Amino acid sequence: MTGLLRWLMRRLALGALTLLAVAVLTYGIPRVLLPERYPGDSVLAGTWHDLQRGFLHFDWGRACGWHGCPPVRAMFARGFAADLWLIGGALVLGIAGGVLGAMWCARRHRTRRARAMEAVATATYCTPVYVSGLGLILLFNSSFGLARIPGLFDANPQWAEPWTDPWVWFKVLAVPWLVLAAPLAAMCLRLTLALLREEADAPYVQTAHAKGVAPRRVMSRHVAPPAYTQTASFVGVSIPPIVLNLILVEWVFAVPGFFANMQRATGKVLDVYGNSATDITMIQAVSMWSAVLIVSLGIAVDLALVRLDPRIRTASLPG
Repeated sequence: MTGLLRWLMRRLALGALTLLAVAVLTYGIPRVLLPERYPGDSVLAGTWHDLQRGFLHFDWGRACGWHGCPPVRAMFARGFAADLWLIGGALVLGIAGGVLGAMWCARRHRTRRARAMEAVATATYCTPVYVSGLGLILLFNSSFGLARIPGLFDANPQWAEPWTDPWVWFKVLAVPWLVLAAPLAAMCLRLTLALLREEADAPYVQTAHAKGVAPRRVMSRHVAPPAYTQTASFVGVSIPPIVLNLILVEWVFAVPGFFANMQRATGKVLDVYGNSATDITMIQAVSMWSAVLIVSLGIAVDLALVRLDPRIRTASLPG
């Protein structure tokens, strides 16, 4: 336990240094490239002031791309919960769906059903989330869809916590969960299936079959566990594109998370006066929130790897 605690403290320290480096770049680069927006401030002094204000006082400026220039902190407080619910649910659905789908295909090797699922996974992996999301809305929206389904494909900006209005919460997140989880599930299925097929010919697996162990039990107890570590490692390096997809899914389905502000911050949405402008302050806040999620989820994946693979525990946790 002492070794685990030391490892965790080192990992947290490295994550904090990573966030600090990202913050320096996020707040320093606009001051270098656009000095006219910061008259009278030097690059170093202004960047240091921004870091102090953000890390010590949780003051991330004002979003003047919105009417009245509301504080970014207030907008973050309203939207971060939706971000966490969306990415958390998508990770669970994507990883579980991919691994279980790979186990199902491995037990039915070379059958038409398995090949059909692999083909669907390949198509899903190659389809951008905004394309699949917009396609689902055009097909099933309750107002203009070809096959109208009320409730789940409305893309209206609603939000409620699960303990206050579970139906609204589920209705807002159900389809975005599936769209965000689909590419991850497809990637996990393809990778895990390849690993399972390599492991299926191992001597201990053949011994289990020879002893009459049920195929489902052989798959879950003997073949699948060695693949979990490599699949978890793959999920760890896939977190940045998952966060990028999160931004796109929130835009397409109007999920009222903090990332949904990114489109307007880049000047792609007109305000009530018909004007559009890039809101650098909001872009900086979204960038920092993305970095926090990527670092935090990376640490969570590392903890899962330490739990899954005894060799990693032995190598990483001396003493």
